[in-house]
Amino acid sequence: MEFELRTDRPLFNDPMQISKRITQFWEQISPAWSSIWGPHIHHGFYENDNAISPLQAQEKLIDELAAYLELKPGDKVLDVGCGMGGSSLYLAKHYGVSVTGVSLSEKQVLMATERAKQEKVHDVSFKVEDALAMDGFNEHQFDVVWALESCEQFFDKSQFIREAHRVLKPGGKLMLATWCSNQDSYQGQAAKEYKTLCNAFDLPYMPSIEKYKSLLEQGGFNIKRSEDWSPKVAKSWDIGISLVRSYSFLQLLMLGGIRGLRFAKQIKLMKRAFQENRVRYGVFIANSASANCKG
Repeated sequence: MEFELRTDRPLFNDPMQISKRITQFWEQISPAWSSIWGPHIHHGFYENDNAISPLQAQEKLIDELAAYLELKPGDKVLDVGCGMGGSSLYLAKHYGVSVTGVSLSEKQVLMATERAKQEKVHDVSFKVEDALAMDGFNEHQFDVVWALESCEQFFDKSQFIREAHRVLKPGGKLMLATWCSNQDSYQGQAAKEYKTLCNAFDLPYMPSIEKYKSLLEQGGFNIKRSEDWSPKVAKSWDIGISLVRSYSFLQLLMLGGIRGLRFAKQIKLMKRAFQENRVRYGVFIANSASANCKG
């Protein structure tokens, strides 16, 4: 019987172990990635405009998602997996919203807080918080939960969705942009490639777009948009490889250590996965139902 893997089940048995691994990764690599990628560490949006800079493309992606959400000045936004605060600061500055950013990494929180001070952005705050617990937040506290390329590393996607539903006001909106598999299971060589990719990027598992839709509905959300943005963002991996190649082996080692160097070399794995349609870029906009979260 051929080796088979389900893409809706964790590859790791211990959630604490993977959380520790992810935290250590971002503690080690965040300063390096900030130096290489700049203020944002997510994909860029390149539809019909290949001439724009990586930074412009990344900010265009934020703008496209913000337009879907119809953000209003004064909205309270929870940025889950905020990284070094790029999206949080951009949303606060350009949309007049109040943003709370959370990350497992204390170093990322410190970097984001320092950036907010340097840029004199006052309506933002950052704290260390587990997206699967959100113990520091009350029910119905936020108008928007913003999860931009963070859910990939969550050990329990359903638990995150339930927590997002809990902290959102009735009718509040969840924006989820995340890497997705193109199938619900893989066999043989495809299964081995999936496992290699997940291990390379510390992904406990990577459900399909259709599976995410099911998880959102089970979690009490009404899906307003479900889209595949893969063609619009795939160029980001060419850009990423080009940026990394502009640094020498020694420079990469000094910036990110052995772990960062290994990650830099693994970027080509994700580029190939996009090219071969094995990874898709799913974008979801969903409203929190007023009823209690389902099962």
